Amino acid sequence: MRALLFRVIMPLVGKNTAFKALHAYYTTRPNNPLKKMQSLIALCNKLIRVLFTVGKKQCEFSEERMLRDIPHMALAKSAA
Repeated sequence: MRALLFRVIMPLVGKNTAFKALHAYYTTRPNNPLKKMQSLIALCNKLIRVLFTVGKKQCEFSEERMLRDIPHMALAKSAA
């Protein structure tokens, strides 16, 4: 299961702007920056949570909503 998630997250980080922004934040944040592999594993966990929510609530995935629900990403977006 982990190998499959990792194979899914690699192109997702490359092509999806929301996951790309999260990966950039995790690797460059001032407090406790993650290494690239640690960031990818954290994003695998995020993907599981997103898929669970989409399946349970029967709603569409929204990059804007995902980033808005993360406090540090909402602050970064409002400052820009």
